[in-house]
Amino acid sequence: MSEKVVLPKFDIPSESAHPVVKAVAIVGALLLVSMLILGGAIWKRRAAQIAAEQQRDALIAARTAEANAAIEAAKARVAEAAAKEAAAKAEAAAKIEAAKLAAAAAKAHPADGSNAAVADASGGHHHGHHGKAGAKGKGKGKGDSGAVAAKGSDDKKSAAKGGRDNAAIDKLLAQFK
Repeated sequence: MSEKVVLPKFDIPSESAHPVVKAVAIVGALLLVSMLILGGAIWKRRAAQIAAEQQRDALIAARTAEANAAIEAAKARVAEAAAKEAAAKAEAAAKIEAAKLAAAAAKAHPADGSNAAVADASGGHHHGHHGKAGAKGKGKGKGDSGAVAAKGSDDKKSAAKGGRDNAAIDKLLAQFK
């Protein structure tokens, strides 16, 4: 028996894990913790971005509403100016009509010596000098009295001024668009 007997080696598992398995478990745990921290930071940053976008959208909506309100106010001022201008034109037309009616009534009902006073007020000339043709020529355009004719020309000047104001307002409205 001189031969040696080789017995197989049996490794009996120990109760503790191998040191390499412990190292892998520790690295995995650290990786998991770092991923959780990174995910939390990304989540928080995304929430801040969404809040900033909502705030920006609210600010844009507020400024748009302010601009629309300013445009509506300008339109209201334009409409008010147009209404005032129309009222002034209507008032001037009514005065001209009233002056025409008064002149027609004065011509229809002449009194002793009052005809000369009407003629003096209408043109500053004597009644017999022009005759009927002179009175008809004056009644066509501006009215029978010089004061009414001057008033009518002032209304046309104020209408031209109103037109310039409307152009300026239109230019301002065009800037908002």
